[in-house]
Amino acid sequence: MTAAATGLRREFEAVGLISAAHFLSHFYQLALPPLFLAIRDDIGVSFVALGSAVAAYQITTAVLQTPIGFLVDRIGARGVLIAGLAVNAGAIAAAGFAETYWEIMAAMIVAGAGNAVFHPADFALLSSSVDDRRLGRAFSVHSLAGSLGFAAAPVSLLFLAAVWDWRVALIATGATGVALACLLAGFSSSMRDDRPRERKRGGADWTVLFDRTILSFFGFYALSAAAGAGISGFSVVAFIAIYGVSPELAGGVLTAFYLLTGLGVAAGGVIADRSFRPDAVLGICYAAAACALIAVATGALAFWLVAAAFGIAGVFRGIVNPSRDVLLKRLTPAGAIGTVFGFVTTGFNVGLGTAPVLYGWMMDLGRPDAVFWIAAGFTVLTIGIVFVARRPVAVAAD
Repeated sequence: MTAAATGLRREFEAVGLISAAHFLSHFYQLALPPLFLAIRDDIGVSFVALGSAVAAYQITTAVLQTPIGFLVDRIGARGVLIAGLAVNAGAIAAAGFAETYWEIMAAMIVAGAGNAVFHPADFALLSSSVDDRRLGRAFSVHSLAGSLGFAAAPVSLLFLAAVWDWRVALIATGATGVALACLLAGFSSSMRDDRPRERKRGGADWTVLFDRTILSFFGFYALSAAAGAGISGFSVVAFIAIYGVSPELAGGVLTAFYLLTGLGVAAGGVIADRSFRPDAVLGICYAAAACALIAVATGALAFWLVAAAFGIAGVFRGIVNPSRDVLLKRLTPAGAIGTVFGFVTTGFNVGLGTAPVLYGWMMDLGRPDAVFWIAAGFTVLTIGIVFVARRPVAVAAD
């Protein structure tokens, strides 16, 4: 086997292993919600309490993600990823043994700490393991794996709970993650850690987080997530209120949206690798997505056209993801990949944690159309941020 073929094989292995871990990170974020009813009936806990346990998971991740990014840049990403996956998976399995609510809460907090490693460690490893000419496609596979994790969690967990019970469902899925952590450890040589130049730097300077470009990307991720929060959480009820369609039809349109988003992500990887202007890709795609959402918001179209426009928005939102990640990687100083990606992706938590309040308020005011107007507005705001963020970040000399 030639050196080029060996290198390409190693890249495939690295992308596969890292993406498998990302799949489980998203899967575990939905570990509890499909089982809420069974857990409530078994241990006598309210839905509010169970929802608080899920919130604690996300809050723990948000708080720890940036510090773990610094750790990744100081000691390397490989060990951090393996340890984080093992902690995340082990805590999910431990939740299956819980006899009280507070044991579930403790398990979810520990799981959230494990979950905090994925964005900083994954992007650092992918950036070091994959040739820049193929990095967009690597990012697209990674992103798609996360989306598939979200899609697989409800059906898998409910199936396991129906065959056995909710405890077996959590224990089995947690054990799967521990096994994957062992596999990553066994094939760790496939995942290159820091590039030599980055290792010599000794990690990132925390002041990089105050650079205008990095702060702009934090806003970009937050606004994009805020738009997505309206789509994922309120589009079904808004469709029913505006267009008078059945819940089944409205839910089917949302499912189609996510399937088309996945196709967009796959196409976006190729586009990201072939484009010299990822900022232009982001601007064009988000402009198209915003126009599609505005068409949905007007309430003037037949519903089949609304469904088509909504699907178009999904495609363009998916295309954005690899170019977004490639652009951020290009603008990140050497030795700061983990820190920067850990920080800016915390914007996801901010957007997803705050925007639903605004969408819910609009629904309570009897303005379901505002769900799509606001989602379009957040999408438009991201376009301006793209062109602020594209200013190069100064890279310190070795």
